[in-house]
Amino acid sequence: MALHKSANIPAPPDEVWDLICDWAGMLRWWLTAEEGGLQGPALVTCELIGEHDSVPRTRRMTLGNGIVVDEQIFYQNDETQRIYYRKSDDQSLTGYIASTYVDEIEGGDCASHISCMFDVRDPADRAPAAARFEAVYAAMFEGYRRYFTRTTAG
Repeated sequence: MALHKSANIPAPPDEVWDLICDWAGMLRWWLTAEEGGLQGPALVTCELIGEHDSVPRTRRMTLGNGIVVDEQIFYQNDETQRIYYRKSDDQSLTGYIASTYVDEIEGGDCASHISCMFDVRDPADRAPAAARFEAVYAAMFEGYRRYFTRTTAG
């Protein structure tokens, strides 16, 4: 399966890029379910494995239900503002590889993009897996938007 989602973010591309590259800094911008983020297990911790600017580096996310998910950046280009990363396999999917990148748009703001590919273990899981990642990406984009709205407002 392959997905591509993007959203405009009301902030300069370099600032959004810095936020994205702070690989274990998710708790700064991740929205709780009460704030309008994803429903389900809460993100409890996000720790960095590796050095802040090194490649590879991994973020280990622990959810409220005890599930641990690792995402490892294996390519980063600060000039083109693009990263590639992989997610640890789980019971329903394998081979998740994604790219996140930032493009400047008119007015000094930017568009953030996420493209991914993955395989589902059971063909019946294709639609639910796509819907899950679309919801995750929408929550990420909303978290970025609110983060920059908060930081510029106050």
